[in-house]
Amino acid sequence: MNLAPLYIRLQHYDRFQVDQIIPANGHNEGMNDNETNLCTLLIALSHGIRLYVDNIAIDLRQGSCILVLPVQRYTMESSNKEAQLARFTFETFKVEGMTLNPVAHPPLLCGYPYNLLISQVNRVLGNEAWISYQCCSSLSTSEMAMMQGRLQLILGLMAQFDEQVSQLQNNEKINLVQQTVQYMEQHYDEGLTVEKLANMAGMVRWQYSQKFKIMTGKKPNDYLVQLRINHAKELLCNSTETLGKISRQIGFKDEYYFSRCFHKLTGHIPREYENIHLRTGQRTVIDSFGRKIHVPKDTTRIVTDGKFTLGELLVLAMPPIGAAISIMKDNVLYHNKLRNIHNIGHWADPDKIVQLQPELLLLSYVHPEQDLQKLDAIAPTVILDSKFRLFERLRYIAKLVERSKAADKWITRYEHKVRLVRRQLADAYVAGETAAVYLKFGTKLYIMGQSGLAATLYESLGFRPSANVMHLIEQGQAWIEIQQHQMNHYAGDRNFVLASRQELQTVAHCPHIAALADLSNSKTHFVDNIWNYDDPITRGQLLEVLPYIFNKKIK
Repeated sequence: MNLAPLYIRLQHYDRFQVDQIIPANGHNEGMNDNETNLCTLLIALSHGIRLYVDNIAIDLRQGSCILVLPVQRYTMESSNKEAQLARFTFETFKVEGMTLNPVAHPPLLCGYPYNLLISQVNRVLGNEAWISYQCCSSLSTSEMAMMQGRLQLILGLMAQFDEQVSQLQNNEKINLVQQTVQYMEQHYDEGLTVEKLANMAGMVRWQYSQKFKIMTGKKPNDYLVQLRINHAKELLCNSTETLGKISRQIGFKDEYYFSRCFHKLTGHIPREYENIHLRTGQRTVIDSFGRKIHVPKDTTRIVTDGKFTLGELLVLAMPPIGAAISIMKDNVLYHNKLRNIHNIGHWADPDKIVQLQPELLLLSYVHPEQDLQKLDAIAPTVILDSKFRLFERLRYIAKLVERSKAADKWITRYEHKVRLVRRQLADAYVAGETAAVYLKFGTKLYIMGQSGLAATLYESLGFRPSANVMHLIEQGQAWIEIQQHQMNHYAGDRNFVLASRQELQTVAHCPHIAALADLSNSKTHFVDNIWNYDDPITRGQLLEVLPYIFNKKIK
C-alpha cells in the first residue's frame, strides 16, 4: 500500500487515561467545512478498552490502531482505570505536482482495528514523559514535527500490516491448499482421497502433499485421520453408539482399522479411552445473572438453546449433544452439522434435556415459562450476557469449554478475511456510507438494529447505521417491526433487503419488496435471509459471498 503520494499534517496529539475523558464526538465535534478531511487515529496502549464508533462496539487489544472518519462519532470506556489511549488528529492531502488536494483519509481500512504489536508501537512513540496528558496544542514547532513523523511511522506500520496479510492471502497455491484444509474439516466423514483434494487444488499429488505438509506439518492422510479421531473422542464421550456406527460416522469404513488408528494416536483402544476419560475437578464462573456456577472441567456433554451458542460451539469443535434446533435446522447454513445433535424443542425443555444426561447447560435466553431451578437440578446452567457481540461471546464460551486458543485462531482468521474482502470491494462502496437492513419475514417487515447481516456491515465493513437505525441501536433494539409507509424513515445510502429465496425470485409480485426497491436516493441490494444469523460460521461464510452481493445488479 503506497502512502508516498500523501502529505500528512498533524493537528492535535494527546495521550490520556480513558476514565479521564469520554468525548461525545471526539475531535470531530464542531467540525467546519474546511475540516472534512480531518481524521482521528486512536491507539490502545493498554488492554480492556472498548471503543464505540457510531455506537458500534469495538474491543481494542493493547497495540490496536484504528482510524475514525470525520463523519463518525466515537466514545470509549474501560473497566481498567489506568487504561491509556494515544490520539492523533490530522489532515491528509494528495500530492499532485505543486498542489495539495485534500482527501478523506489515508488508503487504510477505517473503523476496523489494526492489531499491531505493542512493542512496535512503543518503539515508535518513544518516551513521552515530556508530553502533557491533555491536548497538546501548546507543543513547540519542533515537538509537533517530531510527533508528525511518529504518526507517519504508525501509519506506515498499518500499511505494512495490510501488505503482509495480502501477501499471505494472495499466495494462490497456499490459498488453494487452505481451501482444501477447510473442506476436510467440514467433510471429514466423507470418502476423501489425496487425489481428490489435489484435484480440487489444481495440483499433482506430490506437489499438493508437499505444500500441505508445509502448511499443516502433517501429510494429508495423517491430517484427515487426526480430524476423524478427534471427532471420535467426542462421540465416545457423548453417545452410546456401537464402535461400528461411530467409525462410520467419522468416515472409517473398517471398525478394526479405526481402532488401530485410535490406539496409535491416543495410546488407548476406543472403549478403554471412554472408560478412563472421567471428569474431575470444577471451575467457578459467574453468569449474566450474577450467579456463581460450578462448571465441570473437561466437559463435553453440553446442551444449549442454540441462539448465539450453537455456531460458536461448532467452530470450537465442541458440538453439543442437544440444542433447540426446531426452527434453525432448515434455515442455517450448517444444517449438515446438526444431524447428530438431539432436538430439545423450541427452547430448553427440561423433560427432553434430562434424558440426555448433560454435564453443562449453556443458554443465551431464558424463556418466561422456564424454571431455572429445574434446569440447575439437571446440570450446571450458565446464562450468557445478551449484550455480548460476536468476538466477546465466542471468547467467553471458549473460556468456558477450555478452547480459548481455538477462539483466538478463528478471530485472527476472520480479521484477515475482512481485510481481504474490504480490499476486493474498494471500488464498490465507500467506508462511512450509511446503511439499513430490512427483513421480510412472512407477511411482516422488520428493520434490523445491530444483529445478523447488519452486524457485519457495521462492525466489519465500515458502514454507518442511518440516523433512525442508530436511534434503535442506542435504545438496545435488535430489531423492530415496521409498516410499509415507514420504510423511507430508516433508509440509508444503501439498503439491504433480506427475504426468502423464493420471494427474491418474484420481487415484482411482492409489494413490500417491490417498494423497498424504490427507496428514494438509495442503492438497494437483495440478500437471501440465511445470511441474517450472527454466529461465527455464518459470519465467516458471509465474507466469502459479499463480493457477489455487491457485484450483483443493484436495484
